[in-house]
Amino acid sequence: MEIKEQLYRSLVEDARKDYFSRPRSSNFKGVYLTWAEDCQEINLWTYWQGIGNYNASIVLVGQDWGFSDATSKVMQNIRDINCGLREDYEFDGGSPTDRNLCKLFSVLGYDITKKCEDLFFTNFVLGCRSKGCSGNLSRDWLASDAPFFARLVNIIEPRVVICLGKDTFENVQYACTGKMKHINNFNAFIESTQNPITLPLLSGKTTTAFAVAHCGTIGTMNRNRSGKTGNLSSSHSLDRQIEDWTRINTYLKSAT
Repeated sequence: MEIKEQLYRSLVEDARKDYFSRPRSSNFKGVYLTWAEDCQEINLWTYWQGIGNYNASIVLVGQDWGFSDATSKVMQNIRDINCGLREDYEFDGGSPTDRNLCKLFSVLGYDITKKCEDLFFTNFVLGCRSKGCSGNLSRDWLASDAPFFARLVNIIEPRVVICLGKDTFENVQYACTGKMKHINNFNAFIESTQNPITLPLLSGKTTTAFAVAHCGTIGTMNRNRSGKTGNLSSSHSLDRQIEDWTRINTYLKSAT
């Protein structure tokens, strides 16, 4: 087992033990976080892109995982991977978020319906909700998982970290620098020269973090509410987000 895999496996075990030690009374508005019973990676999203990808060039970071229904096709897919019945994650059309993500990653030249060894997906909050899928994000959840995320980034040492949404971006910066910089107008920040930012790594290297809108229905609608002028065909249009990801693609090409 190579050193990066050893470090990663140790990280997963530490995060898992930490979750099991957290009292369920430490909940937020009646919702608490759990470690999914079937999760043998750092996050359930990692099963889509990330298993064994310890040298990935791109780390994609979401916010958190909703309630994990053990009977869902997603969880059966994950159990099949754990048992060796499948090697790759089976993408079957997914949610609107997943479909939009496929379109956006195509801007970078990736077909994420297939296994991509250069990508690693994770949510910043590593566990999953006891109920519900979104809303009421607890700052305590983010703070508790920040050290684990920092360890993950320092293991992989990616060229680029893509942060879906304002809370994700702010907390990625906090995890890697110890400083929290709050953003008032996220749309304006996405389009500004302040985006991306450079984050230090323990090895002395750096990684570049891009802030982008979440590509779910609400995030896409928010991205289209303000910012650049021009007509959009609908509030669900990905046009602005495609422009945002095109800047990431330009950076990746210039950094090679």
